[in-house]
Amino acid sequence: MSATFYVSATVGPDGNFANCSYYSDKDGNFPLPGSAFSIPKDSGACVFEETTNSPLALIGATFSNLGGTPVMNSGNFCPANASKAIEFTMPTAYVSTKGVVLLFSNRDVVDNIYPSSDPQITNDAASPPTQGAVATA
Repeated sequence: MSATFYVSATVGPDGNFANCSYYSDKDGNFPLPGSAFSIPKDSGACVFEETTNSPLALIGATFSNLGGTPVMNSGNFCPANASKAIEFTMPTAYVSTKGVVLLFSNRDVVDNIYPSSDPQITNDAASPPTQGAVATA
């Protein structure tokens, strides 16, 4: 069972990057502090999905194990699906931390791509994040 985090993004003050806020619910009512999250080791996958009111559209992401070789290929990039979500696998046999760069655009026309800062996912939590919980971040 994958762990899901919801994200709302706006264009940052410099006009080049996305400022992201993370939530445990699709409507963005239960904020999660920070951008380092723990998921259960047996989750097998992590999902980032845009909130219902995100000003920017989530269009894709790249991700990599921290400490690994920095490469971009079909194994560590994925476009957003029809649900405006991205999903990547996490190991279940060992603890791992992945850095993620979420990619956003304006809703009407892609006139710029806005990368997020680097949220991190570690598969070391005892239980899945629950709505309104902040202990998972």
